[in-house]
Amino acid sequence: MLSVLGSHLYQERRRLLFVASMAFLAGVLLYLPAPIYVGAVHISLISGVVYATVVGLAAFFVCLILPSMRFMIEAVAVSRLFFAFFVLSMPQIGFQILANPLLTALLVVAGGAAISRVLHGRILREGPRWQMPGRPRKPVRIDGNAYQHRIVAWLDDAAPIPA
Repeated sequence: MLSVLGSHLYQERRRLLFVASMAFLAGVLLYLPAPIYVGAVHISLISGVVYATVVGLAAFFVCLILPSMRFMIEAVAVSRLFFAFFVLSMPQIGFQILANPLLTALLVVAGGAAISRVLHGRILREGPRWQMPGRPRKPVRIDGNAYQHRIVAWLDDAAPIPA
């Protein structure tokens, strides 16, 4: 079982690193205005590490159990980073939105759906949306331009099949 998890972690390493990096940056930006220090470390760095850890672990389990959702993970990570920039640039509106978790989640996921189309093109689904861990994953079929094919090939560590 550990070898299956290790191989799956290796297969998703680029995606997980990208998502954890975006989560770290979003966590840092969201708490940057707070004048709170833990020891000599600003709370924004601590929150960035917590965001990266929690989101990275959640992303790994989504990739493991629901591999068809793996492309939405990085799109939501980029959307979360854009939302953090928005909150930092417009704190009056941003903090009111941030105070409502349902609205925050709705905006981040809706933004992720829009960003996914820009990053990946149109992903054509085949087969079941979930699979047992350890089974080999088929290359994804996308309908997109050359830029989107390069992004998907880098994140998935496998060349996508053109539609």
